[in-house]
Amino acid sequence: VRGGMTSHAAVVARGMGRPCVSAVGAMRVDCPASALRIGDLEVRAGEMLTIDGGAGEVMLGEVPTVPARLSGDFATIMSWADEFRRMRVRANAETLTDARVAREFGADGLGLIRTEHMFF
Repeated sequence: VRGGMTSHAAVVARGMGRPCVSAVGAMRVDCPASALRIGDLEVRAGEMLTIDGGAGEVMLGEVPTVPARLSGDFATIMSWADEFRRMRVRANAETLTDARVAREFGADGLGLIRTEHMFF
């Protein structure tokens, strides 16, 4: 099922490290029954769903994932760019994990640290 990935809620959720897909018109949530319905399909509380907030998709079951990494042609192009760049790249971080990942991906440092999200 596809939904919105550019709503304010989805963007804020991704910034907090949480997947979010909004405005899934085909999905109906039945709180008293602890279920959601998409057409004839019913998903009950406790069943696994995978949410891909970047693509705006909700999938039934657990989808295998791999950690993001620079690889292949993209890694090659980025290494070439590093040889010639004159501008330093800084990342925005809301958590210590964000800061670590930014450094692993080559950020020179942090430009904005959202400390209010580090405490909850």
